[in-house]
Amino acid sequence: MVKLPYMLSAGLILLLLGGGSATEASNQGDDELVARVNAVAITKGDVRIHVDMYERAHPGLPPGKARQTRARTALQSLINNVLKEQVARELGLSISNEEVEAAVKEQQGKTDDALFAATLAFAGGNPAKLRYDIRKGLLETKVRKRLMEAVVVTQSDLNAQFEQEKNTLFPEQVKAHQIIVLTPDLADRLYRQLKEGADFAKLAESTSTEVSSRKKGGDLGWVTTGVNYPPWDDIVFKLKAGEISQPFRSVHGYHIVLVEEHRKAGWGRPEDKRELLEELIRAQRSNQEYERRIEEARKRATIWIADRIDLDTPVPSSSTGR
Repeated sequence: MVKLPYMLSAGLILLLLGGGSATEASNQGDDELVARVNAVAITKGDVRIHVDMYERAHPGLPPGKARQTRARTALQSLINNVLKEQVARELGLSISNEEVEAAVKEQQGKTDDALFAATLAFAGGNPAKLRYDIRKGLLETKVRKRLMEAVVVTQSDLNAQFEQEKNTLFPEQVKAHQIIVLTPDLADRLYRQLKEGADFAKLAESTSTEVSSRKKGGDLGWVTTGVNYPPWDDIVFKLKAGEISQPFRSVHGYHIVLVEEHRKAGWGRPEDKRELLEELIRAQRSNQEYERRIEEARKRATIWIADRIDLDTPVPSSSTGR
């Protein structure tokens, strides 16, 4: 391999710590280049540490070609990181060493240095890799924040987003009252009394075993699907306003439910969720803008990638490019 003294490792250019790449390499050949992005070099050691951490988190993965595929995936991630750093630099954004060290200290907490280093090593990492990941995360957060702040949201945008999200933001609901008892005979007797005009709230207060709603006359407030055990939803959400269900059984006992009101999905207004809708729009558009800038940086970049990345053997010098 031809040494290029002017080139920086991918870990170093993002770490900017002056202490080497993200890899504390000990494997033979880990200083070999497997990719270049402009003046940034990515070594086999940089790739290895990402793959090692992934494999430790997912034990039992097959070796051989499958590991080579994982190495290729890790390499693409490292290339993207270099391109993201380029985008950040173009926006005038960076992360100071002080910010990184503060985040490291926060993550370490009260754990002593030796135990913290051992924990990182057990996961396949090291302090340099930790700082690499922290810097990358902090920088990406700054970029996304800057891009989000640049998004302008109009009322038309809010209305359009609301139409897409309204069924999720405002799911189907019923305003219900409930009585739960432990025997079918008592449930049938209460149901007959209710059909004859008995006061639902008074019966709930005097007979229901559901403590939380009993004191409120069985009032459950507004209830969405997925909250109660089957077959609650299948029965109650088919009732019309003012209807009382026949007694039905769940794991809690025998239910009698009165539906006071019924809201179909999408019942709310854009104004009710304006802040959240604006957040969704800004996130979507800033993500699109971020991806566009990364792809623009990729098109402008001079990228070389080795034909083969085999983490189990040293990279042959003839395959490491020029």
